[in-house]
Amino acid sequence: MHPPMNGRSLPGRAQWASQSLRALAADAKCLFALGAMRTALSCFGYSAIRRRMPRAAASPEAHFYARQLARRIERLARLVPGASCLTQALALQWLLARAGHASDLKIGVRQDESGAFSAHAWVSCNRRIVLGAAGTRLADYTPLAERG
Repeated sequence: MHPPMNGRSLPGRAQWASQSLRALAADAKCLFALGAMRTALSCFGYSAIRRRMPRAAASPEAHFYARQLARRIERLARLVPGASCLTQALALQWLLARAGHASDLKIGVRQDESGAFSAHAWVSCNRRIVLGAAGTRLADYTPLAERG
């Protein structure tokens, strides 16, 4: 049985619907960025993307916003085939720059015991890592490039 449609229940439902639409729009924006960066990496390469990446100024509130976006990107990356750590890092940095928040993308390499090389990308905002640290020992990686 549904609650009566009175003045008190409608605002609660409207607020819930509004929050759900905002979350859906944020997910769509992150999914678009992931797909766009994955496609751009395949078609144009990293250097071309870096040349076209917008720049932004540092802002004190950026870390909180960056962490929220990073969680969405990490969750939605499973839906984009081949969405590597670099794809995720570029998507996050692009979204942050468009929102007016500066961030740093770092790429590092390491060599394991068998001699195989691996690379990893991560993003920091206000000198705090917001994407790419989960399940990875970043201290094992030697940074090659840092792009703000």
